[in-house]
Amino acid sequence: MEDVDMTGVGSEGTQKVQKGQTAPQNQKGDNVEKNEKVIDSDSDDDDPIVCSYDIYIKPRATADRQFVVMQFPNRDSSQPYNEKSESAPLAIRMKPKAGMFEMDVPVDPWHNYDRLKGVVMGDALNKSENLKGAGSHGLASGFSIGAQPASRGRQRTAANEELDPQPLIGNFENSVRNRKVLAKQTLGGQSVPKNGIRPQYMVGVFQGEQLHLTPVDHFVQMRPQFHHIDALAEAAARALPRAVVARPQEARAVHLTAKSSIDGEEENDETMADRIAAVQAEPWNSFRVVDENSDEAWASFYDTMFVGADTGLKSNEELRANIPKLKSVWSNAEYLEAIAPKRQTVKAKDKKLKGKEVAEEDDFDLSNLDDTDSE
Repeated sequence: MEDVDMTGVGSEGTQKVQKGQTAPQNQKGDNVEKNEKVIDSDSDDDDPIVCSYDIYIKPRATADRQFVVMQFPNRDSSQPYNEKSESAPLAIRMKPKAGMFEMDVPVDPWHNYDRLKGVVMGDALNKSENLKGAGSHGLASGFSIGAQPASRGRQRTAANEELDPQPLIGNFENSVRNRKVLAKQTLGGQSVPKNGIRPQYMVGVFQGEQLHLTPVDHFVQMRPQFHHIDALAEAAARALPRAVVARPQEARAVHLTAKSSIDGEEENDETMADRIAAVQAEPWNSFRVVDENSDEAWASFYDTMFVGADTGLKSNEELRANIPKLKSVWSNAEYLEAIAPKRQTVKAKDKKLKGKEVAEEDDFDLSNLDDTDSE
């Protein structure tokens, strides 16, 4: 995608670092400077400011890109999905409206691998994908509830053919090369939509005496999806006699309603069937995978994560002179007035607890507070 110029927003800020700690650093990059300052041991302050940073905030990564943070709760951090660990992702896809993400990662078919089960599951998954076309399994496909994409006669015939696993096992190397064996695992998850209630997560990057923050568009936890099990269940259903599959069922009227249980959210009368139909109808958007340690990935990192990178601004002096500053719309007194409990409410509560009248309240005008610079 082509990058679009994005104006950053900066503000001077201070971050405290306790004694015995060093300033955070980037793990890679020649132009990332270290920022360590000597602490005065004779200082009388028991909590001195050791380091200070100018804080810069980007409205978003770029106008035509989204920032997605993926977590892998079932994967140890010492085994990342990259080329160095021989587990680079094979494909990544997304359903933007539903917030669904899927990622295919390789499985080693040569070590600690049951070849018979791998052939059977791989065959079932291939047949299921041929029938569904661009469909999927599990939550992203609505658990195969409702109408499914119609398949052609030739596809149905191929899907109903009985598998003979012995030839595939006998020439296992060729079977792996032709993708006749289950040699991938699918990870999936759903992002939490942003609104005015949930917090806005940001990713911070240190560079010298600067801290650059970039908002996160999607935050998703990726867990193993058992699509191969769903494919086996579909294969077993197709193998049943037609009379058994098509036997009439008792008609029942069912109305499923999905309501939010999160405080502050409006109730949603949208039925579960509507949600499933919307998820099934939305197509997948596929993305190109770039390894995290490649030169292209690091070039994108420096172009995307730092305010002023698109205009060549690097030093604090250049950024301060050209980047607009954040300004508070409240004074200190107005802020205290907004967050403090109402005095009449406090008085009524004290009356209820003590069972007697509260003494006359001293006059206290918040506007008399010293109004320091709020910018």
